[in-house]
Amino acid sequence: MLRYLKTRSDFHKDALKLVVGTGVAQAITFLLSPLIYRLYPPEEMGIFAFFISIIGGFSLIGTLRYELAVMLPAKDREAADMALISLIVAGVISLLLAMILAFTGLFRMPGVIGSTIFGHWKYILPVMVFLICAGNIFQNWFNRKREYRTLAASKIINSLGNNMVTLLLGFAGFGAWGLVAGNFAGLALLNVFFVAGLIIRHKDAVRNANTSQGKTLIRRYKDLPLSNTPQMLVELVQLYGVIYLLQAFYSPETVGLYSLSQRLLQAPLWLIGTSLGQVFYKDASEKHQSDGNIREIVLKTIRIAFMVALPILLVLLFAGPWLIGLIFGKVWTEAGQIARILAPMMFFDFIRYTIAQTPLIIGKTKQMFHISIAGVLLMVLSISTGGLLFHDSHTGFLLYAILLSGYSVGVILWIVSSVKKMNLL
Repeated sequence: MLRYLKTRSDFHKDALKLVVGTGVAQAITFLLSPLIYRLYPPEEMGIFAFFISIIGGFSLIGTLRYELAVMLPAKDREAADMALISLIVAGVISLLLAMILAFTGLFRMPGVIGSTIFGHWKYILPVMVFLICAGNIFQNWFNRKREYRTLAASKIINSLGNNMVTLLLGFAGFGAWGLVAGNFAGLALLNVFFVAGLIIRHKDAVRNANTSQGKTLIRRYKDLPLSNTPQMLVELVQLYGVIYLLQAFYSPETVGLYSLSQRLLQAPLWLIGTSLGQVFYKDASEKHQSDGNIREIVLKTIRIAFMVALPILLVLLFAGPWLIGLIFGKVWTEAGQIARILAPMMFFDFIRYTIAQTPLIIGKTKQMFHISIAGVLLMVLSISTGGLLFHDSHTGFLLYAILLSGYSVGVILWIVSSVKKMNLL
């Protein structure tokens, strides 16, 4: 596949840089994961997974989606202003979140797994939300500047910081605190790396960025918070709703087993998918501004995503439980069973994810919002049916895999059809 990419267009070469960087980052994760998962039992992993899902949910809306506007202006000066505005929005929302957590018992509720330890973790939650939001803003800036080596290096730094601190604190016996500290370290190093890159190579942009055009730019991109944030709330439930439902119906161990299966599925797929998606968003945005014809870029991205995901799908289908039990220990073998069930769904969802910004580019976010609601309902229906009617997580996962595979295929076909119709105009 690498030879194929090297002979193709700049799009493929840019994607290759990010895929290679992601591959190194994932190699670090896979080499250290067997040790990490032998230090932290499924229950601790389950509590941590639920905590991270909460952070991920807040971070999805932490900038009101204004970080996407960093890519859209024709002038770098306006893009830098949008980056600053996005950082301010993220800071305000994180501060409000900190105040809410400080004066309420939001996570100390009956039925919430790990509610006691969440009483301590809640103080670091707003900081981690801000770090994720800031990292997303910086990624969009460096993506705009086509600094794909920087983006690739950032993934490696994040992976190293996260995994090494998690491993060291696990050996030291810090328990679930080691998982949180590792994640925090990875995010902190990521942002320090990005800020250093800005200071060294983009001094003028940093110096000249201000909010003098704030009102004008906010009005220009008002559709991002008005239409895209509700959509992201729906996608939030798609991404983390399973964790929320599992903690309601099952034990922390089940959540922990699911979290490992997701990590094994998403680690190679989602980070590579993010790399492909970043290059796609940049090239498709520019192509759409020039002549509106992005069909070929969409189809190229789908083909690359298919080639990347297929080997992983086959390995998990034929050897998932045995392989995961061998690598991580027998206590984690059931996670391999879950990964086998969910592998086809993740395959199609990965392809969908790489072209997910197409509706934003072609102005069909409202239509995508309505489609996303259908995906959320299918997810809730499947997991709830497994919990309420069958009292069996595997049945819920099977229903989830079948229904969401159909959903992802439908979205992919709709996107391809939408760009085809645009080309006929």
